[in-house]
Amino acid sequence: MNSFLKLLLFIFLILSSSCVQTDDFDIPKIDIKEPDIVANTTINAIKKASDQSGDKIFTFNTDDASIFEAFVISSDESGNFYKLLIVQDKPENPTSGIEVLIDLKTYYTKFNIGRKVYIKMAGMSIINENGKYKIGFLDRNEVSEIPESLIDNFIIRSSISQEITPKQLQFSEFSKNNLNTYIQIQNIQFQYDEIGKTIAGEPYDKYSAERKLIQCDNQITTTLSTSTYAKFKSYIIPENKGFLNAVFTMDYYAEKYVLVLNDLLTFDFTEENRCDPDFLYCDGNTDGEHIIFYEDFENIKKTKDLDDLGWINSNVNLGNEKYNKRTVNTNSVMRISAYNTQENPLEAWLITPPINLDNTTDATLTFQTNASYDNGTILTTWISTDFNGDIKNASWQQLNVNVSVGPTNTFTTDFTNSGNISLSCLTGNVNIAFKYLGSDPGITTTYDIDNVKILVK
Repeated sequence: MNSFLKLLLFIFLILSSSCVQTDDFDIPKIDIKEPDIVANTTINAIKKASDQSGDKIFTFNTDDASIFEAFVISSDESGNFYKLLIVQDKPENPTSGIEVLIDLKTYYTKFNIGRKVYIKMAGMSIINENGKYKIGFLDRNEVSEIPESLIDNFIIRSSISQEITPKQLQFSEFSKNNLNTYIQIQNIQFQYDEIGKTIAGEPYDKYSAERKLIQCDNQITTTLSTSTYAKFKSYIIPENKGFLNAVFTMDYYAEKYVLVLNDLLTFDFTEENRCDPDFLYCDGNTDGEHIIFYEDFENIKKTKDLDDLGWINSNVNLGNEKYNKRTVNTNSVMRISAYNTQENPLEAWLITPPINLDNTTDATLTFQTNASYDNGTILTTWISTDFNGDIKNASWQQLNVNVSVGPTNTFTTDFTNSGNISLSCLTGNVNIAFKYLGSDPGITTTYDIDNVKILVK
């Protein structure tokens, strides 16, 4: 064989061997080393530094050495979070959480749920919005997202990723101490008028949608907030009850508590038998004109004067807090709030004197409520035909009324009409009761009650 043919054979063998497929190649292992960094403070301590400063926005010095560790509890994979990373101090039984604003889309690929991170506060700013703290970069007079190019300088990704165990809470236990933590709520259902709607895909839903949830244990309500950009926005709200795992936080304006889902995998409503109240329903007209009972509280000088008018004002757990007369802009009301009472629970009843419905036609109840510092709906209205002074031994039936929903961080004087509630199917003496079920710490919404009225034809 001449030299030329030997060369061709050599080239052929080389090319042939390069085309042979083999499974002998291993995927290289990537070792993620734990960063050489040590936390020296906590989320709670960072919040306290902000509060101590007295500044609306507190900025840490660029040479500040504060570093805290935390665990990621939010995910933008399903589109329900956007440039908002929420972290808490421990993977289980957290004591504090905080929002971190980052200019990074699809951050779940880097900061997955359960990922441990170290956050350096040097040069970072923090703001407290009605108990909801968030950190980021100072931009003029606002706290804004950390630029994507700088994220690695401030948020250090650990090699550790742990399972996040949701903290079991009741709606009645919601408080600012639990904000921005991952929680589980059991034995809940959507409010009846939400059934059949999409979770965030109705024509009137703009940017985010709110759907009411009720806890069966106590009929307290709260809000599920969902972005209209969430991949699951077209999910149809079920009528069954169940549980969900969610981030407990506040709405965009920091005015009320809300729950936010990471995805639908943490959402299970498959239990049958709803727990809707057995509302009294009387099929009668509600256009009465003649008043047989009316109380606007203008003629009482102090709360105790209600006793002389036959009203009952009782704290069933023998606590100190009851309804109290208050005057706002010359208007007298009966007010109740669990705030700063240290009563958990606070169950107070305000009950009218007996109202006789014999020889009446189409009796109708109306009243007004006003909610302030609203962090949950905890006022309900009841009626009894056998009340004799003992609240627990009387038979009470709940009335389906409209209750005021107010701002979280201020007082308001915007009253809500209860609607016209027919009592036409009742005779004899009846007592109307306004039941407040709050707690401190917990839900402490302030309510004013006014203009309680019964009309007949």
